[in-house]
Amino acid sequence: MTRDELQDQAVKLLENNQKLICQWATGTGKSSIAIKFLKGHPTFRCLIVVPETNNIQNWRDEFRKFDVTDDKVEIICYASIHKYTGTSWNLIVYDEMPHIDTEKRVAACKSVAARYVLALGAVIDDDERYSLESVYGRFETSVVSLRKAMALGILPSPTVNVIHMRLDAYTMDRIVNGRRCSAKDAYDHIQAKVTKAVSDYNANSNNFNKQRMLRAGNERKRFLGALKEDAMSDICQRLKDGCKRFLCFCSSIKQAESLGGQLAFTSKTPTSLKLLDKFNNKEINSLYVVGKLIEGQNLKDIDCGVIGQLGGTQRITVQEIGRILRSDNPVIYIPVFDETKDDSFLYTLTSSIPEECIKHYKL
Repeated sequence: MTRDELQDQAVKLLENNQKLICQWATGTGKSSIAIKFLKGHPTFRCLIVVPETNNIQNWRDEFRKFDVTDDKVEIICYASIHKYTGTSWNLIVYDEMPHIDTEKRVAACKSVAARYVLALGAVIDDDERYSLESVYGRFETSVVSLRKAMALGILPSPTVNVIHMRLDAYTMDRIVNGRRCSAKDAYDHIQAKVTKAVSDYNANSNNFNKQRMLRAGNERKRFLGALKEDAMSDICQRLKDGCKRFLCFCSSIKQAESLGGQLAFTSKTPTSLKLLDKFNNKEINSLYVVGKLIEGQNLKDIDCGVIGQLGGTQRITVQEIGRILRSDNPVIYIPVFDETKDDSFLYTLTSSIPEECIKHYKL
């Protein structure tokens, strides 16, 4: 089955059921479902809800690519959905639907009426589905996973190079609680904090314990991410030398700015749209990103990707990898530290990508 055939099948599902969730991997053409549906209903008024303002132009460009009028289409961000209470539409499209899953947004959506509702996302969990169905009722579902998209030939099968490293247990170049220690000792100290925070939250799941648990997890993530910077820098330099176009997913804004300089694409980038245009126009060949490019951006001709920190959820992993599948033979590099939290992050990779695509190396 081709991409067009899958999209046409989804259009028919929406036509017949009026409410449809499309859980399709990044790069399979989810937005085309809405555009093809509207092409068959040129008089329909449509509201499209997106995560960020950067995504609005992407949708406008898609309408132009398919030569479909968007005169009756309004595109807004999730943060503005409360301004549309009391409105009524022929079609509402929730792009990257998991963003709807807050009490405030769900409450606002209950006052936005529509005959047809289309929800799009790479990975949508049961709680997010329940939130949407609590507003609009039961949804039909179409699922195209990364594995399925690769099996159908819609997305290329990447070569994923996992680079295994070990934390230094001998060089005493760190200070923890006033004592010199190694990187391994420092990690063990942070891991103990995480373990205690998780235990406290399980015993009493109040907001204080939840925030403490999240802070400890983020501290661990930043710590491991910072230690990978030399390996990431070396990989990126090799890609530059080989004239490859690539994305580097960083673990923090600080790291993106350190590795990428003016090519850092983060929430602090003042000219983000211009930077994207330069990349797509091949004026520049690399971007160093933190989160912002995971969702809803159309990027062209990407040869390679460097993932400095795998996501703790399948959604983030699928979205990061999906952004890189923009060439005939995509190559992905993922540095990991063995016997750390990276071990469980690797599970999210192997559950999304066929094992035969993954190669393991020791640094």
